[in-house]
Formats: sequence, C-alpha cells, structure tokens
Amino acid sequence: MTHEAKLSMRPILSATGTYNYNLDKWLEEKLKPLSVNEYTITDAFEFANDIRSIPMNEGDILVSYDVTALNNDWFNRTCDLNLEKEELVNSL
Repeated sequence: MTHEAKLSMRPILSATGTYNYNLDKWLEEKLKPLSVNEYTITDAFEFANDIRSIPMNEGDILVSYDVTALNNDWFNRTCDLNLEKEELVNSL
C-alpha cells in the first residue's frame, strides 16, 4: 500500500478592499520603521546562510524565541534551564 503525505494548504486571499484594509496599511506605515534594524530577518535563505557561518562550540545551541516560548515558563521547562525574564531581556 502506498502512503502519500498530505499537504497542509491554506488559501491565499486578498484583503484589498476589506473593512480593515486602510487601518492595516496605516499601521504598517507607522510600525514598520520601528521593526526594521540590523537584526531584522527579511529573507529566510539569507538567514540560513548567515547562521551556518557562525562558529559553534560543542554544547552550544541555537535558540529561537517567540511569544509562546516565553509564556508559562515553557522554555525553561523544555530545555531544563532556570533563566529569569530579566536575563532574557538583557541578552537582547
């Protein structure tokens, strides 16, 4: 029996002309300058190439923080660490 992997796909819908389109464009104009800096990643392939060039020592780990990772102490429990919020903020 052949098993085929199912693709998880979502439709791409245009939001142009929707009730909140103008608000979205206004917010983007105001917020984008605040989020673009030397640490901003805009190209996943460029990022992948950049992290491959970082020298790693044995025992080093690459960590990606997102909102869910910082909620409810998930990161500390998952990685068996004891980092305080202030340590994470100061490391940025």
